[in-house]
Amino acid sequence: MECPNGCPTPLKTEKQEKIFHRNGEPVVISDLEVNVCPQCGQETIPLPSARSIENILSGKVKPSGKFTAELYEVSATV
Repeated sequence: MECPNGCPTPLKTEKQEKIFHRNGEPVVISDLEVNVCPQCGQETIPLPSARSIENILSGKVKPSGKFTAELYEVSATV
């Protein structure tokens, strides 16, 4: 697959962890396959991964665990 930015380097498939939001709450999805351009860093999500995200965010998939973390807002650090 080619980079959407026109880079000559082929995209590389990686497994990543991404944070999405559902009803204002964060949802962490791990082991998500993402195509990444090694030259510019542009990411694209392949259709099977996009379908997985859709199923998770629509509540069709039950979570495998619970994730909690501290939240920091940039505006509060000034």
